[in-house]
Amino acid sequence: DGEHKTCAVWVYDKRPANGAAFVYFGMVPIDTSTQEAKLLINYCNRALDALELKNGPSHAEIILTASGPCLVEMNCRAQGGDGNWQQLAQA
Repeated sequence: DGEHKTCAVWVYDKRPANGAAFVYFGMVPIDTSTQEAKLLINYCNRALDALELKNGPSHAEIILTASGPCLVEMNCRAQGGDGNWQQLAQA
């Protein structure tokens, strides 16, 4: 129907470990009503519009920098294959 709907917003859980600057531990869902999430959702929707992606799932990776959001990648597919979103989808 051409209307963007956000299912979830995730933050990467990266921490210093074993002498490395960061190690990827996983992802943590954040409340979509926060100012940070609202900013990212708005940015993502504008990127989808610019790419003329109107229907179907999408997955975006966005870095929130000091000067605002920066698009890393946009895909016309559901997020990842590890299934970490399945419990939320069933809630």
